Amino acid sequence: MIASIILGLYLFGIVGAENAATFLFITGALLIASELFLTSGIFFFNGALALLAGYGIRSGTNEIFGIDIDWGLFFGISFVELSIVVAAVFLIIRYRSHKVSTGPESMVGQKAAIVEWKGQKGRVLIQGETWKAESDKDMDLKKDEKVTVDAIDDLTLRIIV
Repeated sequence: MIASIILGLYLFGIVGAENAATFLFITGALLIASELFLTSGIFFFNGALALLAGYGIRSGTNEIFGIDIDWGLFFGISFVELSIVVAAVFLIIRYRSHKVSTGPESMVGQKAAIVEWKGQKGRVLIQGETWKAESDKDMDLKKDEKVTVDAIDDLTLRIIV
């Protein structure tokens, strides 16, 4: 996508041909080098496109390896990549708002049954497991009475009635 931005600046006349070609060569080399550390293929693909676009600008023709290439091809590729990035960001935002469904954090807000209780401490049964539990104040709780998990502190559940 960075190559598309540089190409756009060049085609709108904001950046000169020499500078655009140099930026594209540097960007392409950096993207290909980054592929060594982040192996996804997308960085190499974008780096190769940046190098080819830089070569096309430097040579002053629309031919790359003897094939006539229209600049719209590069913008079409960048549009597809932008669509993928927008979709990924949308999915990340959507799934971050979901309630946690696994691990100890999933117990917050669920009901637990008292196994034994004395004062501010005791044990509760939740999801088929017995956990240590604490409360902020003294409570007189009976066996099998339901309480709500308010928070988790290491391996101790904080409960409220």
